[in-house]
Amino acid sequence: MRVLVALIAFVAVAVLNLLWWWWPNRPVEIAGWTSAPLQSVSFAPYRPGQSPLTRTFPTPDQIEEDLRRLQGKVRAVRTYSSGENLETVPQRAGKYGLKVWHGAWLNDNDKENLEQINLLIDHANKYKDTVERVIVGNEVLLRKELTANQLRRYIRQVKQRVSQPVTYADVWEFWMRNPSLADEVDFITIHILPYWEDVPIGLDRREPDGTPSIEKHIVDIYKKVQERFPGKTIVIGETGWPSDGRMRSDARPGRVEQVRYFSTFRSIADREKFDYNVVEAFDQYWKARQEGTVGAAWGLLDAQRHDKFELGKPVSAEPHWRILFILSTLAGGLMLGGFVVMRRGARGKAIGIFAVFAQLVATCYVQATWIDLSRTFYFEKMVGVVFWAVLLGLFSYALLRGIADSLTGKMADPSLYGARVREAWRAWRELPRYQILRRADLMLQVLYLVLTVICIFYLIVISIDWYDGVIRISDTFYRQIAIDGRYRDFPIWSFVIPSIVLMAWKTLTIVRREPVSRADRWTKALSFGRLLGYDGSKGFVRMDRSYSRIRPILPEIALSFLLVFWAVIMVVTEGAIKLHDGGAGGFVAVDGGRWVIGTLFWNTQADWFSALAILMAVPYLATIYVSLREPLAEPPPDSYTSKW
Repeated sequence: MRVLVALIAFVAVAVLNLLWWWWPNRPVEIAGWTSAPLQSVSFAPYRPGQSPLTRTFPTPDQIEEDLRRLQGKVRAVRTYSSGENLETVPQRAGKYGLKVWHGAWLNDNDKENLEQINLLIDHANKYKDTVERVIVGNEVLLRKELTANQLRRYIRQVKQRVSQPVTYADVWEFWMRNPSLADEVDFITIHILPYWEDVPIGLDRREPDGTPSIEKHIVDIYKKVQERFPGKTIVIGETGWPSDGRMRSDARPGRVEQVRYFSTFRSIADREKFDYNVVEAFDQYWKARQEGTVGAAWGLLDAQRHDKFELGKPVSAEPHWRILFILSTLAGGLMLGGFVVMRRGARGKAIGIFAVFAQLVATCYVQATWIDLSRTFYFEKMVGVVFWAVLLGLFSYALLRGIADSLTGKMADPSLYGARVREAWRAWRELPRYQILRRADLMLQVLYLVLTVICIFYLIVISIDWYDGVIRISDTFYRQIAIDGRYRDFPIWSFVIPSIVLMAWKTLTIVRREPVSRADRWTKALSFGRLLGYDGSKGFVRMDRSYSRIRPILPEIALSFLLVFWAVIMVVTEGAIKLHDGGAGGFVAVDGGRWVIGTLFWNTQADWFSALAILMAVPYLATIYVSLREPLAEPPPDSYTSKW
């Protein structure tokens, strides 16, 4: 009978698990998405392990293989450098029917710039049939590495020695700030990236007349630049959407969203007769060091050269969902099987409850680990993936072990440990280490404290707009630190188990009958000492008497305050936008922009992470409440106070 109940429970939760993985990842038809090739795509052929930062470059054969992968998908490719073996692009692109917008990478090093300029001129003259446009520098004004006058000299050098039309590429605002450069180029190349705008624009936002805001933004910017430079051809040199990473305002990265943007933009381009280049051909792992996950996820193809989607075909948000479903279902089934075999006293109700929580933990664990793994771009982050896999694994074990003990009446006597952080920490330190796996209650408490500190760390780092510092390693070596919350992912799934799943179990245990008043029932069940909830045994979690109401709960006060305070700060900072042109009101930033709270609660990822943080503060807040209601210890008689 128990086996039959377990089998029915397993099938039921497996069906729910299938629905969880299938529904958000089912193929989506995108309106207007056709199989027609795109006009041009940014071409940086770096593969995993290669990077301009480490001076490891792709070989000519690898570059040709990448050109072959783009055949039929685009009509042209745009390069950003003339060195690094990229002569192969104009040399071999013609074999695959591709034209080239060839570029030179400029920075603040005059020697390197001259090398790039000379190579660009040489390639443009040697491969005239392939190179149809020449681009002298990319966003060098945005990076403040050259002045407009310095850039002007480089443009003139190239223009005098090539026959192709010459341009410079930058974000559209920097053309508006440096209008004199328009006289030096044959056409103006602007970048329009709604995700990276000072005021990010989501794909679902609409104007009062129903027009998509992102469509209005693109057309308005194009016409604004066109009006500022009459008689000049305007080319959109970069536009696109990331397929992974963190939200900015209501701009959500994703595979489906990426295809929606391409479809929307191409419809606009066809209607308005735009000349354009999209970002980019392949995901670039090396960009994650500077821009986080989102910086490495702008490609039409992933870093392994697999299609993220096919032109004109439906697209799935997570193409690997079937494997993830199988892994999470098997993990949940194995844990349920272990519970049935090892807890022979478990009845049907206990088996059903454990099946639900085992599957919840398994699904959340697989989801969290997969997100960490799929966003791993360099070795140091792999260490973080292993760390989180072990930490969440131990926490999940302690939680499910405690649930199993509670369902079968084998919980530790609550009088053996304290309800407050200090008492729990003291009990854990005094516990013989070989017994740690047996005491799921204390193990869960210590791991919960660790996760709380890490959660606070993430809240602070993501909320910080910019921090720049230098660590001195030796007399000759310095290491620069840069923390920018715009590039940090919200680690939502890493904290779902210690917040939502744990709180679901704690709430479920409240419905049990306990010989306590209803007023105390909720707070005691939600307290830190009862992370595993009521267990049906006699007595309650011990609170040692104290002469002070505040001192015993200082850790709870500090942790709960930091969780709630920084959760609120993060929501506010994610709702803030920095206006540089025409902004009024708000707080003035160091760079002259003005911070305005204009998109509060639009970033649902920030909202979710803040909610998880506040949920993790509940056990500490409940403990504070219960502790304050406890009577104080009586002071000793005067004869013991040394008052003689």
